[in-house]
Amino acid sequence: MTHALALAAGAAVALAVAARPAHAQDGRVERQTMKFVEQGSSLYVTGNVTSVFDASAYERLENGLPSTVVVRLWIYPERKPRPAGFVLLHRQCVYDLWGETYACAVNGPTGRRTYKVKFRAEALKLLTALDQVPIADVADVAVEERYVLAAIAELNPVSKETLAEVRRWLSDGRGGGLDRGGSFFGSFVSVFVNLKIPEADRVVRVRSQPFYRPRPATPPRAP
Repeated sequence: MTHALALAAGAAVALAVAARPAHAQDGRVERQTMKFVEQGSSLYVTGNVTSVFDASAYERLENGLPSTVVVRLWIYPERKPRPAGFVLLHRQCVYDLWGETYACAVNGPTGRRTYKVKFRAEALKLLTALDQVPIADVADVAVEERYVLAAIAELNPVSKETLAEVRRWLSDGRGGGLDRGGSFFGSFVSVFVNLKIPEADRVVRVRSQPFYRPRPATPPRAP
């Protein structure tokens, strides 16, 4: 059974890219209303990190060079910095100048998927949409406690630490969890809480609205 979590509203991926600076470059955090859904044993999130592309980066999608987006997602109790769930996403698209199509690879908790799309807007969506991404085990999210999702998206990261983290995740193949040597809490604090700006072409930080898992309704007693 699927349950939409309280205080969560749908968020559509915007394909129009505004010519504005990425907030993380000056330490600000973008607020976004996201949708959280409990399905089976997992909690899923829907939103986007489209703002990691400005107009110039969007134009460069068709220059024939790879465009890479790395997204790190944490879910944590509203007033506590230690995450209850963590996921890393790695997306890449390259425009084939001869075939006039975009070849895209999407890596995440559900594995690796490849796509070929015709239009630049489609490539942007593959790079930046968060469409039903499993973010945590339901068992790790307490009922009626307020949680927040934090996301950091990097366009073409060059940081050795980020690239090493991506390689570890891609080689592992499991796609999620907090059991990778304890590094994720430190990364969350240094990069999001302390606003340490990673090395990349552009970086955005996104914070969701607070949400919580409602307590399941008690079935009525039989007469």
